[in-house]
This record gives sequence, structure tokens and C-alpha cells, in this order.
Amino acid sequence: MSTVVVVEDEIYDENYGSWWWIFLITGTLWLILSLIMFRFNLSSAKSIGVLAGIVFLIAGAFSLALVAVVRSGWLKALNVILGVLLVLGGIFSFIHPQDTFVAIAQITAFMLLFIGIMDLIIAFSDRAGLWWLRMISGFICIGLAFWAAGEFGRKAALLIVWVGLFALFRGIDSFFIAFSLRHAHKEVARTA
Repeated sequence: MSTVVVVEDEIYDENYGSWWWIFLITGTLWLILSLIMFRFNLSSAKSIGVLAGIVFLIAGAFSLALVAVVRSGWLKALNVILGVLLVLGGIFSFIHPQDTFVAIAQITAFMLLFIGIMDLIIAFSDRAGLWWLRMISGFICIGLAFWAAGEFGRKAALLIVWVGLFALFRGIDSFFIAFSLRHAHKEVARTA
């Protein structure tokens, strides 16, 4: 039987946040994927498109899985929107991998902008713990979005960097979620 606990006017199940370590593992996997992306030396636009599609599909699935963990209704909606956009971006990457130099740069720019804005919203709405790191991450993602959207010589190396940075910031975001859930789990356990 599960116990319901009230912490700071929020109602939680006593098991809330007990799976925080899964986000720690996924954050680590995102960082490894980012490192692998930075090691790629591909000259084929099609290969880069397929690789970016894989990254976007994984990120989309992760964002949709976050809906089960997030407390707030508007954060759930943001995660659903982000997840759907990432899955659509991944599917588009598989459908038109040869158009990668323009399409992937635009998709990546849009995804980085959305993630940056979402990080800023979360950082400013929940100023607990390391909120300022999430704020910095949000500003960097927004800056990278404008860089990816610009006409800075669409080269394979830049596309790999943009997708690698996308994976890197998803990893950082997973670490934020993991330790926020861990903190919430400790608070619920302490109150119970």
C-alpha cells in the first residue's frame, strides 16, 4: 500500500522520485553519445541525416517519458510538445537525409531554441538548488540555436557539432532531472 505525503503544499506518493537514477544513467548515455558525435568524421550528408534522426528520435522518446515524472501540468504539456517535435524531426531526417545541410541545421536550430527556452522557463520558475546552471544551459542553447540557423558555411563538421551539442545538452538536462528527483525523493521520505 502506498502512502500519500504532503510536502510544501504538493501531494506526492511516497515512491515519488525513487527512479531518479534512471535519469542519471540516461544523462551519462547522452554524454557518451555526444562524445561519439564529436568523434565522427563523416563526409556523407545522408549518413549525417540518419545519425541526426537517431539522436532526435531518442530525445523525443525521452521527452515523452518525462511526462510520467513531471509534476506540473504546463511542464507535462511542454514535454509532450518537445517530444512530438523531436520525433517528427527524427522522422523527417530519415525521409530526407540527403537534404541534411539545410534541413538538419534548421531542425537542430529549432530544437536547441525550444530546449533553451524550456530550460529558462524551468530555471526561473523553480529557483531551487542549481537553478542557475539550468539558466546558463538555456542561454547557451539559445545562442547555439541562432548559430545553427545562420548561414555560416553549411559544412558536415558544423552539423556534427550542432547535433553533438544537442546530445550534450540533453545529457546535462538529464542530470538536472535526476538530482531534482533525488532531492524530491529525500524530502518525501523525510516527511513520511
